[in-house]
Amino acid sequence: MDGKPAAETVRHERRGSVLLLVMAHRPVNALTADLRAALRVGLQLAASDENLRAVVICSDSAQFSAGADLSETGKPVAAKTGAAPDLAALCDQVETFPKPVIVALNGSVLGGGLELALAAHGRVALVSAHLGLPDVSLGVLPVAGATQRLPRLVGAGPALKLLLEPQPISAVQALAIGLVDEVVETGLRDKACAVAEAMAQALQGQSPQRTSDRRDGMRDSKGFQAAIAAARTRLAGSHLPAPHRAVDCVEAAQLLPLDQGLAYERAAYADLVGTAEARGLRHAFFAERRAAFPPAAVAAQGNPALATLAIWGGGDAAADLVAQSLSAGLRVALVDPRRDVLVKTLEKVATRQEAAVAEGRLTAAARDADWARLTSTMAETGLAGADLVLTFPDAGPVPLDPPAAILPLGALPPRAGPGRAALIPAAAAGLLAELAATTDAPPTLLALGLALGRRLGWKVLFTGAGGPIDRRLRAALSAAIAQLEAEGINRQTIAAALASFGLGVGARATLPAPPAQAKTVLDACLSAMANQGARLISEGVARRPSDIDAVAVLTGIFPRWQGGPMFHADTRGLLVVRADLRRRSDSAPQIFAPDPLFDRLIADGRDFAALNRAE
Repeated sequence: MDGKPAAETVRHERRGSVLLLVMAHRPVNALTADLRAALRVGLQLAASDENLRAVVICSDSAQFSAGADLSETGKPVAAKTGAAPDLAALCDQVETFPKPVIVALNGSVLGGGLELALAAHGRVALVSAHLGLPDVSLGVLPVAGATQRLPRLVGAGPALKLLLEPQPISAVQALAIGLVDEVVETGLRDKACAVAEAMAQALQGQSPQRTSDRRDGMRDSKGFQAAIAAARTRLAGSHLPAPHRAVDCVEAAQLLPLDQGLAYERAAYADLVGTAEARGLRHAFFAERRAAFPPAAVAAQGNPALATLAIWGGGDAAADLVAQSLSAGLRVALVDPRRDVLVKTLEKVATRQEAAVAEGRLTAAARDADWARLTSTMAETGLAGADLVLTFPDAGPVPLDPPAAILPLGALPPRAGPGRAALIPAAAAGLLAELAATTDAPPTLLALGLALGRRLGWKVLFTGAGGPIDRRLRAALSAAIAQLEAEGINRQTIAAALASFGLGVGARATLPAPPAQAKTVLDACLSAMANQGARLISEGVARRPSDIDAVAVLTGIFPRWQGGPMFHADTRGLLVVRADLRRRSDSAPQIFAPDPLFDRLIADGRDFAALNRAE
């Protein structure tokens, strides 16, 4: 096996008769081949040592495990001697281990990490831990036994909630449904070791009870089937196959012996992993993750100190930004020389906060603490001393001398001067914000912009001047729609065709049937968006094609399961897309004249994905 030595991936610590296998595969203990092999070695050691009576698997980082190594998805497991076990084999080794295996859960316990926990004989969680199975959001199922062990433990209803909803649950919720056995506020390892010792003492050398032999969640057979039927009703008409197969697998847990249920789960996974939906969802996941990495020069700045934020200019957008920043614990100075604007902005902040208190999203004490960190003034001296100054365009130039770290808000024009940067804020936490900059923009300023975005919970994407990307994509789509209407296709047909593909329907489960002219409409719209994406790359606005896909998915322009306009262009084939663009370019060259990037890629035998891999 290549990679890290086992001792660097999993440390061994002895506490009396308990062996702690401490996962140290940073940053998130992804269950890679290295980590799986190291856990196997640790279990073999514990099995061969008569002085060891139990095992505790834990983590030395902030997360127990964020799940399987997604780069292995769809790839065959190595068959060479000494190869790491696949995750299902590791879980089987844990479950059938002759001595008690307890897991100490902290931070994220997701996907394969939760599957490993399910195979253990006991589960102790820190109160701050959160547990989930997000596999369906990638178009697949868990493949290491979760669909069979989980319903045996907690029942069909709670199991389906975890399998069908990617949002994780808290440790307290997990305790309530029987997923974990103990929840502690401190002393996680000590408690896990105590549970392991007590279990070993009670067993007196007998094998511990396996999760697959438990029937806690199957005592109410009618309730189990009712939960299955309710899930199928909710999913009626859903176009994504994975949720349906998840329900089938949970039903199989009740109807089949474990070995057959596991085989059914593996077969369902094999059917799903190569589907178009799974490929698109995986690409969207990796595109978002790749887009989150800042340029090297910015990353080299580390995490700059950001405690005080000054905002130059008021208005609705400023009120939103003030409220978000206060909620994130920042000290905020709102400065605007226009008294009426300043007063109205403060009133809007107060209105938003009072609404949050009334709805239970904010306590009165937290509101008061927020206001204690807010200052407002018409005097430009209010900007002094801030770690970062954000400026709204209509407030005029910032009157600072010497200038502080100043970041304008709004789009950066294509021919921006040297050393320029601008931030296009997200509307709310979890949404996309574009941080546009010329190539010579100060990395220190960009690092502050990134720190602010992360503090506010935004997904920050670095771009060049000439964006924002989402507006350029929407403009291309709108232009293609207008051209189709000019060619005689009515708006209703266009809307129906786009909806049948998933464009503009959000997370709707059921898609309408495509109309007769769907191919004409979709080819035009998808080609226009891919061509705009190629222009964004050629102009240096987008760093890579997958960034365009990330923007399209995160802003709701493109359906997530379709991957994004550049991914879809690769799926269609660049020769096909270029031919379609050329055929349409005579009537609307401003939309369809192919960007030269198509010619270069085709001549080199490459596609957009090759540009993603080039970095």
